[in-house]
Amino acid sequence: MPVTRSEEPKVSKREFVQRVSKRAGLSLRTTQLAYDAIFEEILELVNAGNRVTLTGFGKFYAQPHKGHDVVLNIRDDAHARGHVDDYAVLKFSATRDVNKRVTVPPRSRDE
Repeated sequence: MPVTRSEEPKVSKREFVQRVSKRAGLSLRTTQLAYDAIFEEILELVNAGNRVTLTGFGKFYAQPHKGHDVVLNIRDDAHARGHVDDYAVLKFSATRDVNKRVTVPPRSRDE
């Protein structure tokens, strides 16, 4: 049976920054500043229409979506409608080499 999102182990931003700090031998403060700067820069560049390519890792880009009509709450009113305006989402596409390095944790015998 597949693992649901709620069952997946999670790593918080704080834990992630601590792990990177230890791996790089940098202070926690320096690592936090770098983390914030990297992700703000990626968002700023993508919002300006750029595709951000990190060679050997992958690319970040905006994927546009068309607006559409939606049913708001069919239980209360089957005719309640709304509209979602056009929007974009941040996408990431890993390189082939990075994808080859991703592994699936072994399943327990109970699954």
